[in-house]
Amino acid sequence: MSIDQFQFDTAQNSSAVDVMQGMRKAKKAGRGMFGIFLEIAKLRYGKGKLTLEEYFMYELYDDTRYSPEAKRTFLSQHNMMLDSPWRLVAKDKPVLTAMLSGLGLPVPETQALYHANRTVGGAIALRNQNDIHRFLRKQAQYPMFGKPFDRACSLGTARISGYDASSDTVTIGDDSVVTVEKFTEMIQSMGQDYLFQTLMLPHSSISKLIGPSVSSVRMFVITDKDGSSLFRAAWKIPATVNSADNFWRVGNILAGIDVETGKIGRTLTRTEKGTEPIASHPVTGAQFDGMVFPMWEQMKETVLAAAVNLPGCSFQGWDVALTDQGPVIVELEGDGGNPIMEQLCFDSGLLEERYLRIVADGNKNPAKPVSRAPVASQDPTASSDESGEESAPEIEPGDVEVSHAESAESKAPIVIAPVIVSTTSDATTSV
Repeated sequence: MSIDQFQFDTAQNSSAVDVMQGMRKAKKAGRGMFGIFLEIAKLRYGKGKLTLEEYFMYELYDDTRYSPEAKRTFLSQHNMMLDSPWRLVAKDKPVLTAMLSGLGLPVPETQALYHANRTVGGAIALRNQNDIHRFLRKQAQYPMFGKPFDRACSLGTARISGYDASSDTVTIGDDSVVTVEKFTEMIQSMGQDYLFQTLMLPHSSISKLIGPSVSSVRMFVITDKDGSSLFRAAWKIPATVNSADNFWRVGNILAGIDVETGKIGRTLTRTEKGTEPIASHPVTGAQFDGMVFPMWEQMKETVLAAAVNLPGCSFQGWDVALTDQGPVIVELEGDGGNPIMEQLCFDSGLLEERYLRIVADGNKNPAKPVSRAPVASQDPTASSDESGEESAPEIEPGDVEVSHAESAESKAPIVIAPVIVSTTSDATTSV
């Protein structure tokens, strides 16, 4: 077994949607070249501001699936969004963890934090190289999951399975072996901002469906004066070769979920050139058609209990995992996150009535708008990472450029009054 061959993922892959393949599919669907490009132009200059790649990624040329009205509801990942005071707070994982934990909400256990002067809860404070060495050799409770606390898209993450004192090595994943000194150097090369958390285990009902990997559900919540409502949900399922469930990783799976029933809808797998439908899990053989996400009511209760505690955060993208301890809140996108998560597996986009109303109200007294920075790969199937900020022209309330909305497939929104609550989950409940 080779030692010190493991490397962190520090950038998303550069594969993108194959436009020519999309053109061939559009032609097969009976669409002509002129009609396609006319439609692309209309959607590019409409409210959603869709790019060429996004048009083909969503397969909006398919008139049997989308009505003209539904096509206009799709939103570009590079489009404008309301400024949110929670965007940077949510990005800071120790702050978010401390806040949610203080509210009595379920979060991963943090064993240690590597930073020059910060601490979180009862976690061990690691200040330097020697502290990391001592932690990995003597204090860590394996298995663990390591990740930078100011990055997104699972970059820089590692599943740390155990420590071997005879070789002074840690095992990453199932078979990558790295010396403690080398692994420490790799962590320090990314800056002083690394978390070590106890590895979560999937609920038994989840492992029966997709195997032993932990997966999360992106749960998109809208909050306004009427309360907090779950509008869209999509299950992010990791492939066996990936340690994280982010959909930009080739082989990973994204499945739409009906927010009322928990029933799995359209399911896609990530490929080198885009996405393809997938009928069953490649390892367990479980059929996605007719599948219902386990403990769905508890999942909804957990995310809505968290959502009402974020004043001024209209659009919230929560990642919630169903573990052997019940639902656990893993991440938050304080501006709603990448709209691909809420649009790709559905027959309509997010630019619908309630969302548009929130944006219009926000633009009556606008803060400085922020724009979504294009990802380096220009890959529409990749989740957004660290969005940059830049000035943008003023926009009128009647012609807003926006970033999420109510699901046409959600029958009646789920609403919870805006009060602070805590939640406990019954991990033994089965569906």
